[in-house]
Amino acid sequence: MQKIRKPRRLGAQALAAALLLAALAGCAAVPPGERSAGTAAPSSAPASPPPATAESAAQPTASPSPTPEPTRDPAGAAVFRYAQQADAAQRARQYWDADMTAGPGAYRYALAETVAASVLSYEECSDDDALRAMLSYQQEGPTTLDRIYDGEGMLVQVHFYVEYEPEMNYLGPQYGDGANYVYLFVPLDAAQPCEVESGWYSAQIGERIPRQDPAVMVEGLTMHQSRMLRHQCRAMAAAGLRKFSSPEDWSEEQTYRYLYHRGQDYGYGEEEWQQKTWAANCANRLLTIDFTAEDDWYSNQRFFAWDWPGYAPEQLETYRAGLESGAVPGYAGDDTAWQFAWDGDVLTATMLDAGGRAVQAYTFVRYDGFASWDGRTVCTGGRALA
Repeated sequence: MQKIRKPRRLGAQALAAALLLAALAGCAAVPPGERSAGTAAPSSAPASPPPATAESAAQPTASPSPTPEPTRDPAGAAVFRYAQQADAAQRARQYWDADMTAGPGAYRYALAETVAASVLSYEECSDDDALRAMLSYQQEGPTTLDRIYDGEGMLVQVHFYVEYEPEMNYLGPQYGDGANYVYLFVPLDAAQPCEVESGWYSAQIGERIPRQDPAVMVEGLTMHQSRMLRHQCRAMAAAGLRKFSSPEDWSEEQTYRYLYHRGQDYGYGEEEWQQKTWAANCANRLLTIDFTAEDDWYSNQRFFAWDWPGYAPEQLETYRAGLESGAVPGYAGDDTAWQFAWDGDVLTATMLDAGGRAVQAYTFVRYDGFASWDGRTVCTGGRALA
């Protein structure tokens, strides 16, 4: 591994994330709470963010100017039967739920839940200036508003509740978590896919408390810290890291394996480790977040020099070949069993194999950071138990 001179410290970037709370109409189950998805610094975000539009507004704001006037008499617009509307709402919910939980950006979300969907008539779309503007934006062919008028499909507003995985906060999420809604065009022909018409709009009206998940909570840690801890353990075990006190003890191949597996939590792929303009920045960020109680995780040279070019193609070919065989013996992915115990200020995560035998331990200290979302666990070493 390439050890570099200590960089100058950039200092904590105190980002106050002040946000709003979820009280969806028709969704009283959404809890109140604290906002924790603040953006920290500009980043080379992965290539699968939600569609880009204004983040929060009571009504859509993206619009050509001036707002187009209605060109058709609403009385002549297609009228859809109740059964057709119910089917469209259900398809929109299913489409959005699949996109959020299994789509290209699903790694971003700790929780994504579609809670309501409703069909808007042509008259509602046409009478609302902002909606009419959004649906009248034409690139090729008929506008979405025209397609609704002609009976080709319906506009559906989908309300959903979302929470980001803790890693996404370090990339500067484009949208707020909590309660949101989005507009989809649903073709009458069920064989045709839904079409996303807008970005997210916030439905928050106060502070938000992240939902608690007993399955991932670790005693003495916040939800963000608990999730981060499990992700760190998973990446180290998958990378086959056994006895070490810092990343400086790893071989180059072990470092590659860790960056590969841990990078999945941030949406990083192979290209980040091959592009000179990204490689050192991304690698330093991941290692600094996980192995130092420092807040200069953005743009430092602690582990890699600024001109580190990433891994050469021939290295990648060799290292990829060892990915599957490089894990800690007994590691079973998300099905791996972990035990957590405190000894003073030190937290030990012990990995168990399928027979319940302790095979690997990683030690951590709690770090609260400069904001709640920056609170995390910092790894201080690993040791093989079997």
